[in-house]
Amino acid sequence: MIENESATFIGFGNMGAAIFDSVFKNNCFNKISIIDPDESKTSRIENSSVITYSKISKDISNSKYIWICTKPQLFSKVSNDLSKYLNPDQVIISIMAGITKKQIINETNHSKVVRIMPNTPAQISKGISVWNTTENITRSEKMAIEKSLNSFGKSIYVDKEDIINLSTALSGSGPGFFYRILESFIIAGESSGLEKEISRKLAIETFIGSAELLNSNDSSPEELRVAVTSPGGTTEAGLNYLEEINIDNIITQTISKAVQRGNELSDESNK
Repeated sequence: MIENESATFIGFGNMGAAIFDSVFKNNCFNKISIIDPDESKTSRIENSSVITYSKISKDISNSKYIWICTKPQLFSKVSNDLSKYLNPDQVIISIMAGITKKQIINETNHSKVVRIMPNTPAQISKGISVWNTTENITRSEKMAIEKSLNSFGKSIYVDKEDIINLSTALSGSGPGFFYRILESFIIAGESSGLEKEISRKLAIETFIGSAELLNSNDSSPEELRVAVTSPGGTTEAGLNYLEEINIDNIITQTISKAVQRGNELSDESNK
């Protein structure tokens, strides 16, 4: 636990709740409060040490770390309310896609800012977060932030903020793409004659097992693909079709569209 340092979470949606659950369970801070206008989201909090609020107030000035976990479209409203109560020693931690450090600094008139891009596997402490900070974040503050991030998965610190937007498309949006591809596997199994539940179970366990196998050794995806592909076999037949339709280009364009939208969100928040 970080003595005498508390945290406030603004926004308690899926990601905000996942991060809160992990940092609370791992005693990352000595005091935590949550702000969300929808009281139904915070009603599940039964621990009396966690204080919930429906709106930003002067009480937020007592927290060292301010986590902004709202949708980027709500940033203008949040920043307007937040800027009234910030003090120079506080650290703003944003998980909003597309909102840059410069924008946060300009909108809140506050100079200590951290940008983080987590992803939804944080809900089971299997997330991966990419993060970057302003230069005035101290070593002890970075250590506190890193401890928080590692409580719900793994983290990668990057020196250039531009990498955050690129990472958002790959790891932040990636689970959505992954689930859509998994849906197609299930549909394909049904189309080939499998019962729906069998197809679902086979597809999910195949994805989980393949990922675990890759993560358990030093082999590359290419090496494992080659190892499972017999000449003239079923795997080769399917892989040949993926090459025909240029699977690399399809995935690259998918990521590109997500990057483009991230840039648009940044532009929209500037208007």
